[in-house]
Amino acid sequence: MATFHPFPRLPFELRVQIWEMSVEPRTVQLRKKHRDPRYYRHPLWTSTTPVPAVLQVCREARYHGLYQMSFFSDVLAPDLVPRFVWVNLEIDIIDIGEALFEDYQSIAHFFRRLKFTREESNEVYYHWEVHDLRMFVNVKEMYVVCADGLDAWIGALEEHYWPCGDENVFFIDPKDDNRVFRGNEGLDQIADMIDWSSYEL
Repeated sequence: MATFHPFPRLPFELRVQIWEMSVEPRTVQLRKKHRDPRYYRHPLWTSTTPVPAVLQVCREARYHGLYQMSFFSDVLAPDLVPRFVWVNLEIDIIDIGEALFEDYQSIAHFFRRLKFTREESNEVYYHWEVHDLRMFVNVKEMYVVCADGLDAWIGALEEHYWPCGDENVFFIDPKDDNRVFRGNEGLDQIADMIDWSSYEL
């Protein structure tokens, strides 16, 4: 692809519009690592998600605020560099995988879109850990990878409290992440697909 050399000479307002149009929702993996307290004040937050390409283009794109330097891990040793994760909290989905909710208690209020992997049939999750979802007070959407199968989550909206509201909970097929079912209507669709005759009474 040819380089558009006159780009820097475009009006600032037009360049800003172009940068903003380059922003797309991402799924950002976020994990917590415990480090030696002699060197780290707080846990080390890490992500395998690449830095958005637009931020590597030029300083103007980085400084415009398309993404924020979030989840800082400051250090006590002068030879260690503070770490952070580039994220747009308004549109990016933060994926914590199978990590415990309580690990994110100190930063839970930053989350707007949360993704996690769980088994509804897991006794620890069902009876205890699910209550920790309440700490995500500002979350707008939740994406659940249903590790034990979609059918295991029928009734989950009635049985648990979801801070984002039932209609903003998305259930994801663990075998095909393109199969996503939203809210109660989605759970009804899942129920309709199940061959109930194969279940033991």
